[in-house]
Amino acid sequence: MVFKRGIVLAEICGIHAGDGYLRNDGKRVELDISGNLEEQGYYDLHVTKLFKEEFFKFPNPKYFPSRKTYGFVIRSKNIVEFMNLIGFPYGAKSSTVRIPKFVFKKKIFMIYFLRGYFDTDGHLGFFRRSNSSYSKYKRTHNYYPRIMLSSISKELIQDVGALLTILNFNFRIHKSNPIKKGEHRKFHITINGVNNLLKWVSLIGMRNPVKFSRLLVWLNHGFCQPNMSLSDRVKLLK
Repeated sequence: MVFKRGIVLAEICGIHAGDGYLRNDGKRVELDISGNLEEQGYYDLHVTKLFKEEFFKFPNPKYFPSRKTYGFVIRSKNIVEFMNLIGFPYGAKSSTVRIPKFVFKKKIFMIYFLRGYFDTDGHLGFFRRSNSSYSKYKRTHNYYPRIMLSSISKELIQDVGALLTILNFNFRIHKSNPIKKGEHRKFHITINGVNNLLKWVSLIGMRNPVKFSRLLVWLNHGFCQPNMSLSDRVKLLK
């Protein structure tokens, strides 16, 4: 039971690293996790169950109109202080967040952290080739898979890279400079190719329907066009 809860906690930590916020400013003590409105099913059917299993607290997800996100807020002092104790900072964490140390102790913890982090802050895309040496099909269809994990925290991306190295993934780390004033420099991990994607699916998996539907379209049709909504992909699969 303790080991199973360690797995659940590792996934929650990945989710929090991607979409979470801790606040303890003397006035409010809360854990806030939210994502895109399209991810409502992911929060309702998966994330809430993880919190119920780990903390015996079932959150009530809702839409936040002011920021156009969907998620929940937990105002439990014990949960907030525990998340801080295992390594997550209070306040704006984007540039300072790291992977909690316990995650590095077992490969199974690494796997579940990566699942949670990918489901919230990762991206699965498919690209076409521009070079004329490739076939017409490859130049006109978005068939080539790429997993991308991004953060403004250099340390977090380095930590993720360390996990991927232990799990024998081929990947590349690079950075992108801000385009607009006020934006931050970002660090990215890209994991390219069919073999890497199939390995990710079999070893780590994904529970977010937004990401998983892209995978299903690609598996069924051999390519997946960009800029399709979740509902568009569901209709296509039907």
